[in-house]
Amino acid sequence: MPLRTLLSALPILVLLSTPAVSQQVLTGKIRQKTTDAILSSVTVVNHTQKKYNVSDAGGNYRIAANAGDTITFSSAGYHADTTYVVTSELEDKEGYVVYLEPNLVELPSVLVGQLSNYQLDSMQRKEDYAWLDYTHQVRLAGDQTPTDGVGIGFSPVTYFSSEQKNLRQLRQRVKSEEKDSYIDSRFPSSYVSMVTGLKGDSLQLFMVTYRPTYKFCRNASNEDMLLYINEKLKLFHKIYLQHPMFAAKQN
Repeated sequence: MPLRTLLSALPILVLLSTPAVSQQVLTGKIRQKTTDAILSSVTVVNHTQKKYNVSDAGGNYRIAANAGDTITFSSAGYHADTTYVVTSELEDKEGYVVYLEPNLVELPSVLVGQLSNYQLDSMQRKEDYAWLDYTHQVRLAGDQTPTDGVGIGFSPVTYFSSEQKNLRQLRQRVKSEEKDSYIDSRFPSSYVSMVTGLKGDSLQLFMVTYRPTYKFCRNASNEDMLLYINEKLKLFHKIYLQHPMFAAKQN
C-alpha cells in the first residue's frame, strides 16, 4: 500500500480502534425525608455535563450522567442535596432514591442577629450554581459588557441551540427557587400557626390561599407581615371556616 494511502487511512483506523464512551443515565425517585412523600418539580442539575432536568408529578427524575459526575437536587423549601455519581447508582435497577430534608424556618424573633436558614441556603445555592454566571451568554448585536470580546454579536445558531435554551431555563428556575425560598423565610408556617392558631388542613389552606408575593415580602417589615396575616385571617374565617362544607369537614 502506498505511504500516502496508508497515512490517509490512519484517522479511520484510530477511530475504529478507540472504544466508544457510552452516555449513561441516572434515574430514580425524589422523596421528602421526614414523610417519605414524593416530590415533584425538583430541579436536577448535572454540574459536570452542564445539563438539567425536573422531576415529574410522580417524583421520578432522569438525567444524563456518568460515574464521577456531580449532581445537585434542589427545590424551594428544602435543603439541596449534592451527590457524586458512582457506578452502583447507575446500575441499580430500582434507581437512586433521593431524600430532601425540609428547610424548617425558625420564628423571626429567634433569627435576630443570626444568619437565617434562608441566608445559609441562599449562599449554598449561589455556590452550587456559580458555574451559570461564568457560562457565556450569547448577546444581541451591540449589547456588550466590559468582558465581552470585540465584535461579539447575535448568533442565531448558538442562541437558539438546545444547550443555550436549557441554560436560560435553568437560570430562570434558579431565580424562581430563590424567590420562593425568601417568601418561605418571611412567611413560615410555624409563625403563621402561632399568630392564627390554625393547624393541619386549615393551616395548609391558609398558607396556599394567602401566600404573599415576593415583592411584598421584600418591602414588608415584621409589623407589616403581622398585620397582613391578621387581615387575611379575618377573610379566611369569613370565607372558609364559616362555610357549611368546610365546617362539616372539620367536624
